[in-house]
Amino acid sequence: MDYFKRKLMEGSEITKRDHQRNKSEIVKLVKEMFSQEKWGDEQYKKKLQELVLKDEELVKDVIKKIKLERGLE
Repeated sequence: MDYFKRKLMEGSEITKRDHQRNKSEIVKLVKEMFSQEKWGDEQYKKKLQELVLKDEELVKDVIKKIKLERGLE
């Protein structure tokens, strides 16, 4: 495996890990919102929206890197 492909695979693994961490943060925040009865609170809604947007970007990155690994892009 050449250097470029190896680095690309490492990058996709890092991106996948970041995506998993972000999903965990979303779940943690939602649980916190319910436990503190803050569902609908503007501060929590804003943070949740930020995490969801970040997750959407991470998913796009994962897909792009996987396609690059497989030579589809």
